[in-house]
Amino acid sequence: MRTTLVIISLCLSFASAQEKTSYQLEKNDAVFIITANGSIFDQARSELVNELRDEFTISINEISETAATIAEEEINVLFNTNGIPKAVVLIGNNAVRMYLKYCSHHKKKTASIQVVTILALDVPRAVSGIPNVNAISYETPMVTALVNFRRVLDKPIENVGVLYRKAYREFIDKQSRFCRKENIEIKGLEIGDDSNKHQTEITDALKTLLKKEPVDALWIVNDNILLKPELLGNVWLPALRKNKAPLIVGVEALVNPKLNFGTFAVIPDPVALGEQAAEIIFDLKFDNWSHNGVTVHPAISTYSVLNVKKATEFTELENLKTFEVSKVLK
Repeated sequence: MRTTLVIISLCLSFASAQEKTSYQLEKNDAVFIITANGSIFDQARSELVNELRDEFTISINEISETAATIAEEEINVLFNTNGIPKAVVLIGNNAVRMYLKYCSHHKKKTASIQVVTILALDVPRAVSGIPNVNAISYETPMVTALVNFRRVLDKPIENVGVLYRKAYREFIDKQSRFCRKENIEIKGLEIGDDSNKHQTEITDALKTLLKKEPVDALWIVNDNILLKPELLGNVWLPALRKNKAPLIVGVEALVNPKLNFGTFAVIPDPVALGEQAAEIIFDLKFDNWSHNGVTVHPAISTYSVLNVKKATEFTELENLKTFEVSKVLK
């Protein structure tokens, strides 16, 4: 279980180490990249740097979730050393949180800076308070994941359950409308915001969806509140051992066979996210860095991951259309 919790903690909290890097090939417009440290972040950052380095001066800071004060000071050093950039790219929720805190303390300095965010969950709320944002959503549309999974499993997926908090109600309602067009009905059960009641509420909701009114699959929202390690270990996993259902998730770590949790995931490609972020930077420059407000873009490229061990709980191995999947885990 300790390994399981480490995997989930790394995945959902986007923990990182500190480091500072600069690429100063030309003294043109400056772009700062503030990022967490980890495989998917590194992939996105590398592609972003490859796309931008010939036309922009790039400075990079890696931050640590466990050292918020130091991280903010590192951002301050970055600005004091390199001046005011045209754009800041934030990779991961930790980077968004740290920059938001920095903005609140340096409103005049950051007012005109363009911001691009990638690999962050729930970006509309995460970036609230940051001016001039272009965000790329990390949440794959529910209908995309479910239709893809239905094709892989080669079985009807007509009723799908989902647990969500009030903050996600509008998102679930919107996704449900898209799913109906594919003849998939979403049965959503709302969980309150009182963390002291989450264990009981999640337990009761899973009983409803797995036993009383059984669904064909569960779609798991990328909500690190409902997927806290203690809830995962004490509620989700025990409930799903008793009553099995395919789980469609939105984070690759959750389909790790060692975790024995998720069955299938459709996830934005981190390399493509880096390329897409670079395209946004070029567009911002072309428009004279004049973007205002918050714009959320869908990810342009995704890949699918199948946990074969879990999938064979619901169909025979020979029935799985693994050729439909980008990555198969055994």
